[in-house]
Amino acid sequence: MSTDLLAGIRVLDFTLAAVGPFCTRVLCDLGAEVIHVEWPRKRFDGQEFDPDGTRFRRDRMLADNQSDQLFAHVNAGKKSLAINLKSAQGLELIRQLVASCDVVVENMTPRVMQSLGLTYEELKRINSRIVMCSMSGFGQAGLNGDTTKPCSDPIAQAMSGLSWLTGERDGYPYAIGGGIADTITSMVGVSAILAALVGRNTTGEGQYVDLAMVESVAYLDCTSLPYTAMTGRQLGARNGAQNSYQSPMGPLKAKDGYLSIQAYGEGPDSPWGRVAQLIGRLDMIDDPRYRTDADRVVHTADVVAAIEEWLESLPSRDVALTLFDAERVLCAPVLSQMDMLNHPYFAERGTFGEVDYPGLGPVTMVQPPFKFSDANASVRGPAPEMGQHSREVLANILGMEQGQFDELVRSGAVFESAAGRARTEQTAPDHR
Repeated sequence: MSTDLLAGIRVLDFTLAAVGPFCTRVLCDLGAEVIHVEWPRKRFDGQEFDPDGTRFRRDRMLADNQSDQLFAHVNAGKKSLAINLKSAQGLELIRQLVASCDVVVENMTPRVMQSLGLTYEELKRINSRIVMCSMSGFGQAGLNGDTTKPCSDPIAQAMSGLSWLTGERDGYPYAIGGGIADTITSMVGVSAILAALVGRNTTGEGQYVDLAMVESVAYLDCTSLPYTAMTGRQLGARNGAQNSYQSPMGPLKAKDGYLSIQAYGEGPDSPWGRVAQLIGRLDMIDDPRYRTDADRVVHTADVVAAIEEWLESLPSRDVALTLFDAERVLCAPVLSQMDMLNHPYFAERGTFGEVDYPGLGPVTMVQPPFKFSDANASVRGPAPEMGQHSREVLANILGMEQGQFDELVRSGAVFESAAGRARTEQTAPDHR
């Protein structure tokens, strides 16, 4: 029987948008109980809900604005606790919950948690074993001392050097799609939180993690930034669709689509030599303009033109991939997201799985990539309706009676959605 590796770990999640919620979504996939603290209002990321707390409607889930799909993805499997943090009662409930939690994650600008009285120093006085991770754009000291300056994915890409590496040689730097800075920071956050939890087993004490988006993205640059740091020189320049230190290394245009290859080295037995022979350009193996990786980077346009001329002569991209495979050249098709959804590789890996959303039916979700030998890593359920678990969380963790809860709802300190009320009614004992 497979186990949940983070079973028994409880996370209090004060995050918005993507960079924080995706971090706690991963912890949830690994078996942690994640309680997402929120409050009914229109969010800055565009995610909306009805007055009764309903956020998932078919028309919104099928819309093109991506906000509902983003929320559903990064908050899958979590519990929603709707507490008004501007009320004294709401803040007191949070402090009581911290005593029974293992991890607190937040991604506000530094001043927000300070203004709420929820800094690590204050939480540690309540629970010395608490691990707190603060994710912000520039770290808790801010940018040049400005702790109010916000950040986002393209801003982090710009300051981390990632955009400088991406784009046409003499053109604009590009921002990479897919929220890459958000997800990189989230995964770095997961690593730091897990390390702090392991360390707690030895010391008995929690940790505070100050995590900056800009620094996280820079940390995962394993080529260009280390080169510059060690040599004091800038590594090459942007090189369009190809890499800036090897060529060919990147997407190429075939007759019916795109593919990507990597062919490095020099001489006839190298991957580059095998490509040159395959495309009928033996002259390029010893030509000083194309002999080494560095030579070919300078003359990338010639290299790409030669390979794409050969690709155009073939009946299809699949034929080209078969020929590259036969020559042991690294290659793959460039797939769209729709291509991925229907590709047999992802079906075999179980990359996509259906999660049942009440009122919507099955929704296809992206599953975590971890494949453990004897542990469960999976989407634990749909993202919650607003305040769906408010009553459950406060009753199970704080032992709150129904009358107390109802009074907090009436006072405006706590919100329970229609979905939450329906859940309570379905599970309440019948005293008739």
